[in-house]
Amino acid sequence: MVKKPRPILNGEEANYVGEAFAVVVAETAYQAQDAAEQVAPELDQLPGAGDVLAATAAGAPKVHADTESNVSRRKTTSYGDIASAFGADSVTAQIRLTTSRVAGAAMEPRAVTATPDDETGGLKVWTSTQNVFGVREAIAGALELEQDIVRVVAEDVGGGFGAKGSAFPEEVLVALAAWRLKRPAQWVASRSEDGATTAQGHGSVIEMEIASDRDGKLRGLRGRLLHDMGAYSASGASQPDIIVSHMLSAYVVPAMEVESQVVFTNAVPSGFIRGGGRPLGNYAVERAMDQLARALDIPPAELRRRNLVQPEQIPFTTGYPAGRRGLVYDSGDYPRLLKITLDKVGAVPDTTEDGRPVGLGIACCVESTGFGGGEPAKLRINKDGSAELYIGSTPQGQGHQTMAAQVAADRLGWAFEKIKVTAADTKHVPEAALTAGSRSAVQVGNATAKAATALRKRLLERAGDVLEADAADLVVEDGAIAVRGAPAKRVPISEVVPDEGLEVLESFDPKRPLAYSSGCHAAVVAVDPDTGQVEILRYVIAHDTGKAINELIVEGQMHGGYAHGVGYALFESAVYDADGTYRTASFLDYSIVSTGEVAAEPELLHIDTPTDANPEGFKGAGESGTIPAPAAISAAVENALRKRKPDAVVDHLPITSDRIVAILGS
Repeated sequence: MVKKPRPILNGEEANYVGEAFAVVVAETAYQAQDAAEQVAPELDQLPGAGDVLAATAAGAPKVHADTESNVSRRKTTSYGDIASAFGADSVTAQIRLTTSRVAGAAMEPRAVTATPDDETGGLKVWTSTQNVFGVREAIAGALELEQDIVRVVAEDVGGGFGAKGSAFPEEVLVALAAWRLKRPAQWVASRSEDGATTAQGHGSVIEMEIASDRDGKLRGLRGRLLHDMGAYSASGASQPDIIVSHMLSAYVVPAMEVESQVVFTNAVPSGFIRGGGRPLGNYAVERAMDQLARALDIPPAELRRRNLVQPEQIPFTTGYPAGRRGLVYDSGDYPRLLKITLDKVGAVPDTTEDGRPVGLGIACCVESTGFGGGEPAKLRINKDGSAELYIGSTPQGQGHQTMAAQVAADRLGWAFEKIKVTAADTKHVPEAALTAGSRSAVQVGNATAKAATALRKRLLERAGDVLEADAADLVVEDGAIAVRGAPAKRVPISEVVPDEGLEVLESFDPKRPLAYSSGCHAAVVAVDPDTGQVEILRYVIAHDTGKAINELIVEGQMHGGYAHGVGYALFESAVYDADGTYRTASFLDYSIVSTGEVAAEPELLHIDTPTDANPEGFKGAGESGTIPAPAAISAAVENALRKRKPDAVVDHLPITSDRIVAILGS
């Protein structure tokens, strides 16, 4: 694999719009802006290529003039007998899909403040990040400081959605300025700066071919993925593995062969935006399934039903090569998800009252959640009965503090309102992973449960000595510890907790590397054939995201995830010209959904199948509302268009109005 690490400052060659090549430090933001405008670099224009879509449209993409090849990595993922799967007696269908880049488009742009820290003799940094420990490592490494004297805090992130999951040059530069000048320093991105420099996702070309027998039983899947990494190696380099593994969806796929190529372009380095590649893998297989259903003359929902992994097959070894055991689905009832989705949707009319064609689209999904291990949680009880919980995960509005406090209160037997949760501060716990991949409920939830259980055990053991009772016979209730069945025999918490308090630090390592959530989405849309306008009439989400810690948070994740998925499907496109010019840095040009676009509130259906992937039975919910949405909406739009043009195919994201008009007119 060819690697090109992103420099903090590139003084030799600017390889994407927004790349920093000089830094100005001033007393005020206005002075800094004026001074920056006086920097007049002498730049020679080099041949370039924007994103993958622009590059492939213009020919073979290039990135640097002195680079022999723009391909960072080639990899073929395969299992099963692919030659037999595509034998002469197989029914096949194929489709070529293109997906525009998408931006994180968080409510607040990135910002960072750093100041000398008298407590440690190092630095304290406040930053808008999903990864405080990653930022600490980057700053300490660049400034040659010990990590324990660099404290990084993320208090008000203002949204992240994956784009803020990496360390960025500006964080290091601000820290450097504060360290060199021995005074506070700050940088706040403008909206257009944030759009041009923060990580983007998607940006892929996917060629898919699918095969089955004449009854619709799947035999195999093969194809090619071309993925845009941008100008430098960043977290997006690992996306193809996630994309390809999620091409299996909820189906029994006996054989697979997919070649993936990661290529450099003159675009901002790619990263993870909500779903982290999962929506692309799901989009590929679900769109291929729709084409196969057409070739077989089988309803799309029926084709899916015939190929779903059955409950009695769980845990299901897919055959996909991953780790020591391969990729194994730990839980789920996929046929039930499909059934309740279809039952909820019911009959769908052919047209609206004003004559617009109506279409129905179905998409299933299985989502990997909870990656990582060694997640820390530190829990402390003070003599006054208050409790303090410290977690390393970095929330941006997902409700980590509420979730963790609920788990701690339940396992400890403590009042929820007496537990204070501190997150995203490198001072309090050992290293933790970033917030991404629907991992917080699984990792933080289990780490918190483990810490609370350990602390409860210590507390009851101390109370047992005071009450001269077996710890197994004690209960925690109303700020005291009592003997079960003898409520008069009790001791206040203050008499059990020493003056210095009681504290435990635990870490969680899962039994399995991942848990798997699952779902089925159905979209009902109306399309105006004259204007290309798409209206979502109804949207149903059936999801299995495990045991809910807080049902309201899960509901919020589904609604927010759905909005993201609608954006991917119909609106969001980070556009580069063939020469690398960036066209969509601000919200004047980059379209995101607002209340009008999500007027059709998703109808939620929840089931819970048990998992043994972790002791608490938690699964991730942060991306379940997003992953199948582009595929379901694409299928619905295509279904509607075929009522006017029978051979219509929807094969690009986003599905903008001009594309729909072009499809109908071609």
